Amino acid sequence: MLIFKVFLYIVSRKSTIYTIYTTNMKWNGLILLLILHLSCTNTKPDKDSFSLTTTDSTAVWIQTAKEDKSLAMQQRIALLNKANKLIQQYPKNTAKTGKLSQLSLAYKRLKDSTAFRKTNTELIHLANNINDLKSHGEAHWDLGAFFRRNQPDSAIYHYQEAYSLFLKADLDSNSKDYPGSILYSMARVKDNNKDYVGAEKDIVKAIKFYRDNKMTHELFSAYNVLAFIQNGMRKYDKALEYHKKAKEFIPFSKKSKRYNQRTTNMNNMASTNLRKGDYAKSISFYEELLNVDSLKKKDSKSYAKTLSGLAYAKFKNGITDFSFLIQEFENSNKILDSLGITYDKARNYEYKAEVLHKAGDTGLAIENALLARKIAEETSNNDRLLSSLKLLTVLDTKKSAQYAGAYFKLNEKLQLKERTIQDKFARIEMETDEVIEKNESLARQRKTLTIIAIGLLVFGLGAFIIINQRVNNQKLKFQQTQQESNQEIYNLMLSQQGKFQEGKQLEQKRISEEMHDGILGQMLGIRLILSGLNERNDESAITQRAELIEKLRELEEEIRTISHELNSAAYNKINNFIIAIQDLIKTTNSSSETDILFNFTETFDWDNLDGDLKINIYRIAQECLQNCLKHAKSKNIAVNLNVSHNTITLKVIDDGVGFNVKKGRKGIGLKNITSRIKKINGDLEIESAPGKGTEMIINVSFTENNIKEKEKTTPKERKVIEV
Repeated sequence: MLIFKVFLYIVSRKSTIYTIYTTNMKWNGLILLLILHLSCTNTKPDKDSFSLTTTDSTAVWIQTAKEDKSLAMQQRIALLNKANKLIQQYPKNTAKTGKLSQLSLAYKRLKDSTAFRKTNTELIHLANNINDLKSHGEAHWDLGAFFRRNQPDSAIYHYQEAYSLFLKADLDSNSKDYPGSILYSMARVKDNNKDYVGAEKDIVKAIKFYRDNKMTHELFSAYNVLAFIQNGMRKYDKALEYHKKAKEFIPFSKKSKRYNQRTTNMNNMASTNLRKGDYAKSISFYEELLNVDSLKKKDSKSYAKTLSGLAYAKFKNGITDFSFLIQEFENSNKILDSLGITYDKARNYEYKAEVLHKAGDTGLAIENALLARKIAEETSNNDRLLSSLKLLTVLDTKKSAQYAGAYFKLNEKLQLKERTIQDKFARIEMETDEVIEKNESLARQRKTLTIIAIGLLVFGLGAFIIINQRVNNQKLKFQQTQQESNQEIYNLMLSQQGKFQEGKQLEQKRISEEMHDGILGQMLGIRLILSGLNERNDESAITQRAELIEKLRELEEEIRTISHELNSAAYNKINNFIIAIQDLIKTTNSSSETDILFNFTETFDWDNLDGDLKINIYRIAQECLQNCLKHAKSKNIAVNLNVSHNTITLKVIDDGVGFNVKKGRKGIGLKNITSRIKKINGDLEIESAPGKGTEMIINVSFTENNIKEKEKTTPKERKVIEV
């Protein structure tokens, strides 16, 4: 276990692994076998948590299996199987789909078809379930590559699926080029199956995608394929134009790719000119390619193809040194044999057959043509198979009809196959377009339904707001009407009290007039009689004078009594506001068994207050009394209404049940009191506790603007009225 952990740590740091592999490749197999042996005893990791080492180990095993060719195939497959066992313990999330995608691709590269298909199916199922669009698309991409050669129609289907998924996926910076890569792959498949129109359509879309997304480094390969498509349609000038265009983008590619792209471009230019029949230009490009630095060492395959291509171009251009030409073809074949490449040898044998035929060695020419035909059949190189049969009809005159029949039969078969595949391509594209159109239609329907739902929601919300606003407006109007009604009621009360006071004053005036006209008249008569009696001193005058004096005393007493009553009424005059409060208290007291005491500052001119202050103080007192009777269940209530330093203080104290001020919920009554206090810029204090009664203190400040011009008075002794 220790060796295993040390190895993984080294790999995770990306330090010495490269040195281990490059300095002594023989040790790699031993080290990895040791790792496999030691790690077999590992216990299962927790499914919910994976350490960096655990995660890195699967990446190391997959990467090593894909790239380390020094290991036997069985060892590389074993590494992938071990990684697969560990991946199966992952939670079902994007981390698992990412690892499964890497694993399935590795199985495909090692040509383990069974393991690849199984892993790929698992990946598609899981990615679909957790809506991992990127991994789902990668799974279809791998299937497209898997079917590319043998089942091109299936390849196109899976490429189409991958393309639609990538367009919807949230691709990161490392995978932004995926849609373009899929279009490129579809174009290659269609080009190989001679669906040039479809291939051209896809690669043009790929080029547009790369340009729109500023992926200039991908444009060399894209224009290269576009040139191949033109070659297939025998539009050689157009093909050369696109090869030149591709050359312009080599500087934008990665440095590691530029050498191969440069040699590939020169080879393509040479072979296209060869097909076109411009042999001089073809020779020029081939010779330039041979002079590229270290071509034989760095790219032996291109070097071999260049030797044979140059020799054939020179042959077509009129060179007659047949021995040299044949030797070049044989040199090319030797290099291909050393590389284990058979596919390109068919071309060399066909070229060699043409040269031998020109040299007059028909027998050897037929032999090489037959070799070209055999290799073409073995490598499924149908184009080369057709050309070799065509060449045999010329070389072998005895069997010309036989070869011609085989040629036409094969050509017809291939054309039928190509048409069938092209029809499948078109059908797949049509069905894909129909699915896309259906999905777009469903998306439009969902969008429409969403818009309708949002519209209904907005309409409902708007209706609710309007109705609520109307209700609030009605409530405000009602409150305003109620306030106006309260003011009107108060004004009526004031008017009633005013009339009462007016009647009282009239009565006082009448009494004053009576005193003036009656008592003073009598006193005048008595005075006149007394004046006459002053001149007499008889008994009768004395008696009469005594009676008049007694009469004066009675008048004096009567005047004193009336004067005292009038003075007392004037002194104790209580204005309308206080009377309204007293009437409220009397009414409240008469309807309950509660004793109510009312104190007020007597010397303050209450009626001179602003009407709004008076009506709100009246209503607050009324609400407080109702609360005392209804909720507090009080037996005794004290109402104090005092003025001090431009502040009116209303206190309502009861001996009721009380309540917890902090926890108590505000009822409508208390809310009304609070609302009225806010209107007159007052403040409220409540002191209460369960079982200890309640004291409500309302303080309202007023200014000179709230009082009419009156004589300034100071509070004196407060009158206590027991009701």
